[in-house]
Amino acid sequence: MGYRADKEKVENKFKLVKRISLGILLLCLVGLSIFSAFVPPNTWKYYVGLPNVGRRKAGEARVHFLNVGQGDCSLIELPDGKVMLIDGGDYQVSTQKTVLRYLNALKIDVIDYLVISHADEDHCGALDVVLKYKKVLNAYLPPTYPIDGTEYAEAYEALEKEKCNLFYTSRATDCLDGAYKGYTYALSFLSPYSLDVENVLNNPTAEYDADLDNQLSAVTYFDYQGVGVLFTGDVDFSVEENLMRDDGGFDDFDARDFDLSSTEILKVAHHGSKYSTSKEFLEYLHTETAVISCGAGNPYGHPTNETLSRLTAVGASVWRTDLDGHVVITIAKSGEYRVKTIK
Repeated sequence: MGYRADKEKVENKFKLVKRISLGILLLCLVGLSIFSAFVPPNTWKYYVGLPNVGRRKAGEARVHFLNVGQGDCSLIELPDGKVMLIDGGDYQVSTQKTVLRYLNALKIDVIDYLVISHADEDHCGALDVVLKYKKVLNAYLPPTYPIDGTEYAEAYEALEKEKCNLFYTSRATDCLDGAYKGYTYALSFLSPYSLDVENVLNNPTAEYDADLDNQLSAVTYFDYQGVGVLFTGDVDFSVEENLMRDDGGFDDFDARDFDLSSTEILKVAHHGSKYSTSKEFLEYLHTETAVISCGAGNPYGHPTNETLSRLTAVGASVWRTDLDGHVVITIAKSGEYRVKTIK
């Protein structure tokens, strides 16, 4: 009798706990429903689960390579407090959340400079949503006419509504110089070339060419305190050859003193495709640190073994968003830099 009584006591206690747990769950669901009815999710869902990025110290520049899956999204915090966003990942809801939560973690409401390297959806897909919440002052666009129904068309429409300054990106055009208490930085567009841009824009009815779109990706060079960072979009070997051929053409850049052959940090082109990041290009750059933006288990096999082997051969440290998460590189006033990751 004692055993049966104890058993019934335990079963009754379990039933009570189960009822209480169910009641708490129902109360939470009702509360959430009421909360959502009066407080739109868009006003709070980008402020939860913020990454622990930390604050930038005075005089530092920071370059963030966001983990947006099989896409590209980079953010530069300039030493004077201005910011440049290069690309915005794909159209997935998870990417939209990632980008907006990252910007919110840094308390960024105004994007001084937005660069869309090219019109592929994995580089601009989330931007139409980002632009609902963040103001853009200046946008640099690829030489591509928006095609109805594409992610780039939606981003372009959002930028037009924003009424910000719009420019087409081309070599040596709209270079940016700045300074913070005597420490200078420079941002330069090395590609595409103005003639190529004009040829595309003068043929608005031409059929879209994905390979040409990749070749015309904006190549952006950022220099702070002697540390060079090269962003390469989805360019291929042919563009890399042009960059090497025309390096040192300072006349294009108002005699600016930068040296492409001393590029410490490389954002590897096209997510690590085997058709980019040639052996010759890597040897020319003397890259120390390489960052690859790619998605885990992506169907393209990015980054390819060929590209990884070439990076290893030149002794570059390789960081990957699919393995390391967000990659943050901080450049100090001394010209030294350090890398950290945020899972």
